[in-house]
Formats: sequence, structure tokens, C-alpha cells
Amino acid sequence: MRRALFPLAVTVLLLAASGAGAAARLMTEPVTPRPEIAAGYSRVPYGDARRPGTNFSVLIPHGWTTHALPPRAEETDGLAVLAAWSAPDGDVRLEVAVQRMRRELAPADWMVEWLTANDWQVLDARRLPGAAGAQGDVLAAREGRVHRLRSYKSGDLMFLVDASVSREGFAAAEETLFVATEGFRLEGLIGGPYAEPMREAAWDGPIPAWLLVPAAWKMAADDRLPRAAGRQFTATDAGGRPVGLIYVGTLAPEAATDHAALAAAVAETLRTRQDLTFDTPALDRASAPGATAEVQTGSTTAVNPAGVPVRVEMTIVREPRGWVVFALAGTRPDPDPYLIDAANRRVFEIVRGSFGGG
Repeated sequence: MRRALFPLAVTVLLLAASGAGAAARLMTEPVTPRPEIAAGYSRVPYGDARRPGTNFSVLIPHGWTTHALPPRAEETDGLAVLAAWSAPDGDVRLEVAVQRMRRELAPADWMVEWLTANDWQVLDARRLPGAAGAQGDVLAAREGRVHRLRSYKSGDLMFLVDASVSREGFAAAEETLFVATEGFRLEGLIGGPYAEPMREAAWDGPIPAWLLVPAAWKMAADDRLPRAAGRQFTATDAGGRPVGLIYVGTLAPEAATDHAALAAAVAETLRTRQDLTFDTPALDRASAPGATAEVQTGSTTAVNPAGVPVRVEMTIVREPRGWVVFALAGTRPDPDPYLIDAANRRVFEIVRGSFGGG
């Protein structure tokens, strides 16, 4: 298996806290020693031959009740609850639901949109690294209950693990909610980590390179930077309108003086070729001090001639053999019912994370 040259996985906050009170912070480690937790829980498997790829297991406290759920047609849109459990008093509950995705999204980004669309009050949240994209881990409230929510993905299946309790019972059940969502495990993964077919793109240049990109994105040579070996990847919506552009270029060491100069050059090409209005974003260092490859990133919002906001992101990498430039210009409509902005960001993440040279 080829190894990505510039891994960029970083754990950051998913959303700003938007609530207060006793349930305003995510528990990130249990209070009870884990050996004691293991003694009080059982790992319960779930499997259904009618739903390939949905096999999972969860940690359930001894004495909880399993609730049988009727099967649901595969063509039904939205989340389908696969299984549910509850404490003897019925107040603490755990549900696992699944939804089939039509495009590649990070579980954390999908969760942001789902929470917003369903009017949840987010109390605290974070992103966690995952092989299928960042996972969302959220503490939220709705209709008198506090929920610990965690999103996971396998192929084109998005899973939502929802452990909840009444507001009055939260203090006593907080650890149970944490263990229930953290203890979810996907079993027998099929179809790989991506919801869409992927293909490998390769080219020669100052740094011979290859990367992964969704098969639906078109690739073409791109000469926007002098002395660069560049590729342009573009996506269109159902009406054939462009909604995403990713540029990747490799340059020899002497082709640029510093990260900021390359960022300014890329910004100018986006302003002229894509007719965007924006200021060049400032770059921040994203690599560890002393790392072989110095990575700097920046982002801003541009506007196209129709007044539609466009996300602009840049990642500039300096390594011993030269420079690597990644740039995204992706439509971010408001509202965004088709999650175009989230899909563009996920593809940009895949392109950067899969990039390899040699």
C-alpha cells in the first residue's frame, strides 16, 4: 500500500459550544476504571443479512433491555434505526441508526449539517480522526433530553450512535452515555472507506506524484503556475454547473522563495481564471517544528460574479525535493441542501491525505 507523503490528520473542535449548564462539556475519559467498566458491560453484536455492511457491536450495561425493530425498506431516505436498548427504568437509551450516502462526506461534516437541519442545541463537540474521515462526537440537547451523539462511516453507510437521558438524569448517566457511544465498533467492513468510486491520478514533474480523487471529478493538465507540473480536478452539479475545483502542482525548490509567495501566485490565478473576488489568505504552520516537510495552510471566502460564496483553501508544502501546492475553490451555497461545501472539503482532504511522490 502506498503511503501518503503529507498526512494532515489533526483533531480539532467540531463546533463551538452553544449551550451552558451541567451538560456543557464532553466527557473524554470515564471516571470509573476501565476494568470495572468491562466487568459491568457486555459487547452485543448486531447483524442483518438484509443490510450488508451494517454489522456492528456495542457495549451494553448488564440488565438493559433490547428492543426489536421492524425492518425498513432500503430505498427509504433518511436515517433508519437498526437497533435500540434501554436501562431498566427506561430513561437511559441507546439507538444505532444508518443512512446510505450518495457522495463522500466526513462523518463529522455530515453531523454538523444533520444537527442544524433538525434544530439541535449543541452543548459541546469535537472532531476525531477516522479512516473514513473525521468522526463527529457531540453533546446536544433536545426536547428535555441530553444526547451523546457519535457519527461513523463505512463505505456509503453513515452510522449515528445516539445515547440519551433526561436532563435530570444526566449527572448520574453521563459516563454511561460516553461508554455507549465510544464503545461502538463496525464489524466486517465492506467496500472500503469511501462512499464514491475512487481512481488514482498520476503525473510526472519536479516531484513525480499520484493521489486519489473521486471518479466523478474530471482531471486535466493545468499550467497556472510557471515551471509547475499541475493538475486540475473539477466537479459539476446535476445541471452541469461547476461546483468544485482542486489544483495540485509540484515545483522545483528554486521555483519559489517562500510559502507566502506561492499562496499569492495561486490566489491571483483563482481571481483571474475563476473570476473570484477575495484577499489572499494568511498561512499558518500545520507541521511540527523540525519536520522534513514544512506545511502551511490558509483559507478564506471568495465571491463569484453571481454573488455566491466560494470556499478557498490552500495548503503549501516545502520538502527537500521541492514544493507541493494544493488549492480548493468550492461553491458553498446557503442553504446547501446537497451538502456541496462539505463534499468539496472532504475531497480536498482525500487529495491531500493520499498524495504521494516518488
